[in-house]
Amino acid sequence: MISRLIIDSTSAKTELCGIGEIVGTDKSPYNKIAHRHPYTAVYNMLLAPLKNKPIRFAEIGVAMGASAIMWDIYFRNPAAELHMFDRDENILMYGRNIVGKRVQMSLMDVSIEGDVKRALVTAAGGEDNLYDVIIDDSSHAREHQVSIIKEALPRLKSGGMIIVEDIFRSESEEYYEAQLKDIIPQCAAYYFVMCEHQDKWSPGWDNDKLLVLVKG
Repeated sequence: MISRLIIDSTSAKTELCGIGEIVGTDKSPYNKIAHRHPYTAVYNMLLAPLKNKPIRFAEIGVAMGASAIMWDIYFRNPAAELHMFDRDENILMYGRNIVGKRVQMSLMDVSIEGDVKRALVTAAGGEDNLYDVIIDDSSHAREHQVSIIKEALPRLKSGGMIIVEDIFRSESEEYYEAQLKDIIPQCAAYYFVMCEHQDKWSPGWDNDKLLVLVKG
């Protein structure tokens, strides 16, 4: 069974929350643009030990590039590799113009079987180059979320994390448990996070929920 945590970050405006507010990403409950998911305090808690290290980081789903700017600011080591993926070349072209040189933008279509692995391996420069963190902020479809986990987990270092964003609260957790039954034994930790904040806002979606898996 996948455990569920409930984290209310109303009283915890972290460094990452502040950066997210400035750049306007919907990952911060303090942004003034569109949806406000209360993810940044949770990310600050999970990722702070990596902030100054030469990590290899990936996020799937670029949108308007606000989170790419946020990660470029937050991860301070100049040797850190930041890889962003999207299926839309126009979005990637826009993203390349607003981020620093450390951030690489690459094509990936999560609806195509095998393309997650292909893109991750290609961006990292080979099968032996594994990631510390992989975040999925792509289609939000549960089938894609599951397939991304299955293709991305082997691309993580031991102790590395894959975090799936925007899981619908109405979605059955048993679905994920059933689909990931062969993946869970490979993980040192795995849990849903119900993210709460007095300023969260996701009308019509109600998907302020994460799934975190730590590779064993």
